Amino acid sequence: MKNISSQHEAARKERFGYTCHACSRCCRHKHIQTNPYEIARLASFVGQSSSQFRTQSTLDGEGTALLQTPDGDCVFLGPDGCTVHPARPLVCRLYPLGRHRMGDGSERWHRLEPHPQSLGEYSESGTIGDYFEDQDAQGFIDAADAYVEWVHAATEIMNDIAQDGETAAFDAGILDMDEVVTSWCAARNEAPPSDVEARRSLHLKLLYEELDHLKGGRDEQD
Repeated sequence: MKNISSQHEAARKERFGYTCHACSRCCRHKHIQTNPYEIARLASFVGQSSSQFRTQSTLDGEGTALLQTPDGDCVFLGPDGCTVHPARPLVCRLYPLGRHRMGDGSERWHRLEPHPQSLGEYSESGTIGDYFEDQDAQGFIDAADAYVEWVHAATEIMNDIAQDGETAAFDAGILDMDEVVTSWCAARNEAPPSDVEARRSLHLKLLYEELDHLKGGRDEQD
């Protein structure tokens, strides 16, 4: 963990600066990926349940990417810019940077190619770390990494099951953070956590319990 922390620290010291002039060209023709944490935050911001938000505002209702208009604009792009800016997903917060998390937990950063007519200004006035701190991105990075780790764990289990000639599938609803947490708490006559970070932690705990249950069932069969 120390080596990974050192690697992150070193990578984030690279000189970088960007000044946005709200031309909104970065909000067009982009595939905006989302995870359960981001969906919950966006849904809360627009006053919807996470299930409603997924159905109405994400690609195929799956909650993995935001919808676009027929013209290719983000569904949340308004006349004056992003209408959900305070709750925007990580990829929007980091733009024009791209972050790659490697299998060992290390990270790599690259600069995205701007739109030819972009009004944004690049510079070396700060560091990558300064930039994403200004964008309040660390909590979103932590959430993204946590869900990616769960997906990797789930994929390994599903691959093992497939190799044994068996089939198994997860209900897509398991990735609805608010619905899963609310249902779990209701079954225990508990109030769900009001803090979104606490709900994320509980959701991930329940997701891993689902994996343990699946592995346990296979062990009993063996």
